[in-house]
Amino acid sequence: MLVLCCHIGTVVCEQPLEEDLKHFDIRIPTLDVPTKRTHYVCQKFKVPDTDTFHAVAFEPLISNHHVVHHMLLFGCDFDVQDTAPHDCSAADGQCRSWLAQWTIGVDGKIYTPDNAGVRFGKHSYKYMSLQIHWNNEQFAENLTDNSGMRIYYTSKLRHYDVGNVQIGQQDLDIPPNTVHNESGGCSGTCTGAMLPYPVYLTRTYIHMHHLGIKGHLEVYRDGRFSKKVAYDMDYDYKHSPIHEHDPPIEIRPGDEIRLTCTFDSLTGDRKRNHSLYFGEGSDAEMCYAFVTYFPNVPYFDQCIQFDEYDINCVEPGKPFMGGCNFGKFQQDLQSHLLEDITTKCQNKLALCSQECRTSVTHLLDHPCLQGRLGSYSKRTILSQMPAWTDTSQVVTRFTEACNVTQTN
Repeated sequence: MLVLCCHIGTVVCEQPLEEDLKHFDIRIPTLDVPTKRTHYVCQKFKVPDTDTFHAVAFEPLISNHHVVHHMLLFGCDFDVQDTAPHDCSAADGQCRSWLAQWTIGVDGKIYTPDNAGVRFGKHSYKYMSLQIHWNNEQFAENLTDNSGMRIYYTSKLRHYDVGNVQIGQQDLDIPPNTVHNESGGCSGTCTGAMLPYPVYLTRTYIHMHHLGIKGHLEVYRDGRFSKKVAYDMDYDYKHSPIHEHDPPIEIRPGDEIRLTCTFDSLTGDRKRNHSLYFGEGSDAEMCYAFVTYFPNVPYFDQCIQFDEYDINCVEPGKPFMGGCNFGKFQQDLQSHLLEDITTKCQNKLALCSQECRTSVTHLLDHPCLQGRLGSYSKRTILSQMPAWTDTSQVVTRFTEACNVTQTN
């Protein structure tokens, strides 16, 4: 009998697995690590497909502990032509089915529940994609890495297929010099729309960065607290625990799964004199829970919010993201919104004209400039547009001269 272990804090748990397990490694070739803080590399790999298999354990193969921040493994539901390693963003966007994850602070092998496995092979994924996040905080030179994962698998299929879902909040705004909470997750609307039947949570890993000090994942049913899933009361992202749920925790369609993250920008080496926002690098913050469950539900691999808005589902009768589409907003800014203002409000005589008023109001009332959507847009979209410097001055002159209150 093969025994695989994972570490939960300082406690070692053991999981006996079948003797006839096979394994294969997927790892990138030795690559140079760029001299920048955050970088992603991705590569797709052909996996055994002579039969349908269940992967039952994943072993991180970390060759450079100084830079590897996390790794994600995805299943590809198409035939892959290019298997060369390549630079990629935080979301490669091609192979989207999340199969396994390792991040800093998790020691040892990651295994599936006794009655479930990650399906791949003949009638499933024939390729897998590995994404590695390098975090070169010191901008060190002459670093290399060829990390990856060892995958243990069997042809004796278990009763259920494993699913993994990412839950959390993707809009973080952490003020300086304070202790601050952010919440988000999988709303009852989303579980009602995405889950055709109950699922059972078997493992939870809460992930924040350096400012994270507490994390709570909870279930709410019919608007009331129902049960806790995982509480990290003294969080340390370099040694964050895995929570095993035995017995598994039932989630019904319509339940809300809410994650609350507490950040400290006030004390010790966490002290910050400026706001921190959501980001992939360790100099930004995250508020995610990575949750394993069974039985697998297709496409229930992410259920997150941006501020108060659900990203993965739409409540009937309400516009997606409050009517804000960041991509379309950016296109409209570049094509006409900013130019209209500078053209129609170009001199003092035109400043309070109806044409100028209409152009400015059209921008200020845009859904993407309301509330925290607006804060995000100004920080990440408008600030990157050279034309916004002049246009923002026109908008300010208009609101001051024409007795208009700017509410966002």
